Amino acid sequence: MNKSSQQDEELIEKTESRQEKFSGDLLRLTVNRVRTPDGSTARREVVHHPGGVVITPLLGDSGSRKLVLVRQYREPAGRPLWELPAGTRERGEPSRSCARRELIEETGYEPGRLEKKVELFTSPGYTDEVLTLYEARGLKKLSEPEAVETPEDENLVVNEFPLEEVFSLARQGSISDGKTLAALFFLT
Repeated sequence: MNKSSQQDEELIEKTESRQEKFSGDLLRLTVNRVRTPDGSTARREVVHHPGGVVITPLLGDSGSRKLVLVRQYREPAGRPLWELPAGTRERGEPSRSCARRELIEETGYEPGRLEKKVELFTSPGYTDEVLTLYEARGLKKLSEPEAVETPEDENLVVNEFPLEEVFSLARQGSISDGKTLAALFFLT
């Protein structure tokens, strides 16, 4: 066993019980009782989420690349945010299929290629949500009859930004969505 594995063993908590406090259409909340490595017990509140995807849709070549972003009102933030297209996986839906579906629904672009970059925990201190990040290239703008209908509860604006402008907006704090900021790290 290497040193890292040994250190991990010293950190692992054992879940002794789970009590469901809420179950909705998208999320569940449990309060878990855990045994810590020193033998004491602690309480952990966990939001369970089915997982989702975030997509970096790139247009153009290396000299004039653009990134497609969406702007939508986010109730928890209390304001509209610029974000990368993203969405929740449906039951049994592979993440790649979800990425394709969400990109079409939110932007009207169909990806020619989807490259999986990384899986990331959105906020592991309280949720088990994992997002799979895909880079989308070879985008084709669908005509209206081809486009997938946007869900009724999504009200968003789509815009294309030069890549350098996106990085500038992020540095200025004009992009504050965590999944979008994390995804910018993986752009090649």
